[in-house]
Amino acid sequence: MIPHLKRRFLLIHLSILLTVFLSIFISTYGLMSKAETRQALKIMEELARNDGNLPPPLMNEPKKWGPLKKSPFNPLLLQSSFIFKINEEGQIVASISHLPPDTSIESPQELVERVLAKDKETGTFSFEGFKLRYLIQPRPDGEKLLVFLDRSAELATLTQLTMILLAIGGLSLIVLTIISYFLANWAIRPIAKSYELQQQFMADASHELKTPIAVIKTTLEVLTTHPKQTIEASEKWINYLQTESNRMEKLVNDLLFLAKSDSQEMEMTLTPFSLSDALMTAILPLESVAFESHKQLALDIEPELIAYGDVTRIQQVVVILLDNAIKHALDGSTIHISLKRRPSVYELTVQNTGTVIATEDLPKIFDRFYRADASRTRETGGHGLGLAIAKSIITAHHGNIFATSTSSGKTTFVVTLPIKPS
Repeated sequence: MIPHLKRRFLLIHLSILLTVFLSIFISTYGLMSKAETRQALKIMEELARNDGNLPPPLMNEPKKWGPLKKSPFNPLLLQSSFIFKINEEGQIVASISHLPPDTSIESPQELVERVLAKDKETGTFSFEGFKLRYLIQPRPDGEKLLVFLDRSAELATLTQLTMILLAIGGLSLIVLTIISYFLANWAIRPIAKSYELQQQFMADASHELKTPIAVIKTTLEVLTTHPKQTIEASEKWINYLQTESNRMEKLVNDLLFLAKSDSQEMEMTLTPFSLSDALMTAILPLESVAFESHKQLALDIEPELIAYGDVTRIQQVVVILLDNAIKHALDGSTIHISLKRRPSVYELTVQNTGTVIATEDLPKIFDRFYRADASRTRETGGHGLGLAIAKSIITAHHGNIFATSTSSGKTTFVVTLPIKPS
């Protein structure tokens, strides 16, 4: 999928660039062609106005007038012109040529007849190997002037322009193709990572669901082989069913929560609330859990801190962090919970002493289904989704969450929440 998406991105990008280049080149060529045509017609009109003679400024000395500075005409075009004066019957009565001495028209009368047959005042055509532009200028006495201009210089200019545009376009496309290739890799990288995480998420979810489903299926097979047993006799198997059903229900609910978080459909009720009281309310039920696990809680919560957000979701984060600390703390150790006001944020820390988390694992512990020690999954009863849920809740509150771990096994989770509502 990703290689196909990369190729598609590259083709779309190059198609857009090619369209832009073609538009620019065609516009440039068209404008240049029109400019050449306008200049040629202007010269021909000026020649007709002067009865075929060169315009007066060009007849003076170049030092005085400087044709390239003063004159609006291209001297090369003037030197490629010739004029026929024809009577009412279409016969040539006079001719003026500014062509080079070794250049001439072998059948001038045929040329005149072909031009008159076109019945257009101006146009272009080929004759005896010449590429010509003509202009028919009627005169008051009934005669006509036929002004011709050799288009060789005009066509050479347009040909040269075409070659330059093709060279620039080809070189630009090669360079931009290379740039587009690296740009495609850069643009697709987040999508590829997201796709990889999605595939991994689906595989992990399937794996996590497989265990409770297998237990439920096996337990049901055991129960069906003893259909006459009483509920009391089958209590152990029924408890297995209930435990795994609860386990699977929690997993499904966690997955639904993360799916809503990804699609920004997480339901939250944002109100001002006492962050201090909310923490105490969330911690109180877990004191007995810590006591049964032979661990102690040490609280340092600054009172009367008012935050803005969803109190239920914030309490859920506290429960996740404290439950995680209780599960991984050493027996007989103390778990420290602190809430302090900082210059612009409220800072919540949950610290316990237990297994050291490797430095390379710290950024990954908030990933879904990630566990630094996968062998303890069944022992702790987790799925590796708790910290991912906590991070999504804190992110939705425009806060931050991270963890640190020392070589002595002291692990600290830090949560910051903005004091002012975002």
